Amino acid sequence: MTRAMEKGSAAVFDSSPLIFLSRIGLLRETATLYSESFVPESVKAEVVDIGRQIGAPETSEIEALLDDNVLTVLEAPKTPLSRRLDSNRGLSAADRDSIVLAFERDAHLLADDAAVRTAARHLGIPLGGTLSVIFSLVDAGVVAAGDGVRQLDRLIDEGWYCSAKLYRMARRALERA
Repeated sequence: MTRAMEKGSAAVFDSSPLIFLSRIGLLRETATLYSESFVPESVKAEVVDIGRQIGAPETSEIEALLDDNVLTVLEAPKTPLSRRLDSNRGLSAADRDSIVLAFERDAHLLADDAAVRTAARHLGIPLGGTLSVIFSLVDAGVVAAGDGVRQLDRLIDEGWYCSAKLYRMARRALERA
């Protein structure tokens, strides 16, 4: 399994890891794995502003982390890359901003969406996702080795999706951690 953490690097959160790591109570701990943790303005609008309107359970924790400066909201710059990505219909504005911000900040991109990950991979952006963060938290001793499987199951219970094959592989790897 791929690990998300690269000690000392910054991270940019796309929507899914932000939501699900918050729902299982590991977002603050995840931010400690990185030198800085950024959220694009458009991701904040998608997750926090709309989340507040619909009563999403993760909204208050994310707002608290923003207020505590654990997470920093940044506007993604308009660059030649952002203009190129504008033509990719498979990416939302928040997806494009996450990629651009990670590229411009030379940061790790935390994203689960396949289209986002494919675009980032083509640009050489270091990647992680919700699952790889769980492994990094176990590796760093933030989550006890025996709790890794429980956290994986909590992710699934909260609506995070992965294939049955990936689940089995992750579970086996976490059981061996």
